[in-house]
Amino acid sequence: MLAGWPSGTVQPGRMLPDLLAAMGCTYTPTAAGLEVRGPDRLRGIDVDLSDYGEAAPTLTALAVLADSPSRLRGIAHLRLQETDRLGALAAELGRLGAAITVTDDGLAVSPAPLTGARLDPRADHRLAMAYAVVGLVVPGVLVDDIGTTGKTVPQFPRLWAQMLGGTGSRP
Repeated sequence: MLAGWPSGTVQPGRMLPDLLAAMGCTYTPTAAGLEVRGPDRLRGIDVDLSDYGEAAPTLTALAVLADSPSRLRGIAHLRLQETDRLGALAAELGRLGAAITVTDDGLAVSPAPLTGARLDPRADHRLAMAYAVVGLVVPGVLVDDIGTTGKTVPQFPRLWAQMLGGTGSRP
């Protein structure tokens, strides 16, 4: 459940439900937010994210879990964020075994077996959250400096620990 998800918006986030559906998820808007259910295996996606670049880290995290290739385009500008997000995603998720190629305008992701590793978000809140998503599926993923999420979601470490059953062991 994505609590508080708006029923209508002109913000780029309006694209997320349909992007998740393209990857094989189903979604239902509710009074409480947006209920999303994933398939047994996600499908890869080919998408231009030039209007929704902030979703690229999370979509990359989902793409490394997919059973077919993904191409995220229109996001060359992410090299100029808190860190070079494209290079960081390729390098850090590559530590898990992900097959990610940085292209002129984005990322190409091919299916690959993944194993746990310690990931460095490089003081970038969006990267930390993306790595945490992978950690829901891949055992042994540890995210250094998860507190960097405080930039946008100060309660993220607490909420994440609750979602993982209160253990706080991942990420």
